[in-house]
Amino acid sequence: MSTPEANGPSDTLITADRQTEPRTWAIVVWSLYIASYLSFAVTMLVGVIIAYIKRDELAGTPFASHMTSAIRTFWISLVVSVIGLLLSVIYIGFLVLIVLWIWLLFRVIRGLVRAIDRQPIEDPTGWL
Repeated sequence: MSTPEANGPSDTLITADRQTEPRTWAIVVWSLYIASYLSFAVTMLVGVIIAYIKRDELAGTPFASHMTSAIRTFWISLVVSVIGLLLSVIYIGFLVLIVLWIWLLFRVIRGLVRAIDRQPIEDPTGWL
């Protein structure tokens, strides 16, 4: 029978100094946004909280733009959702919500693909 000391350090031990790759945080945030389509935006709220927490830590990396884009996407979709819901009384809101759904899907998929490819968001404060 062998002991861990005899075989060297354990590969399964996770230490406090182990850092998560910045790319992983971008993928996590965009994945939570995609999951919000199934969870009634609960996971999007978790994603934006992570984006706010990690934005400063990821400064200087290509993934800081992902955090900025995710935060902006959240706030725009929240405001447009409220407007769409209010306008639903006169049926125009349903069109607003459909356009929002398509716009949000585009931004999230683009962000996820760019994160996987290790590329920044070119204009994180832009509309597209």
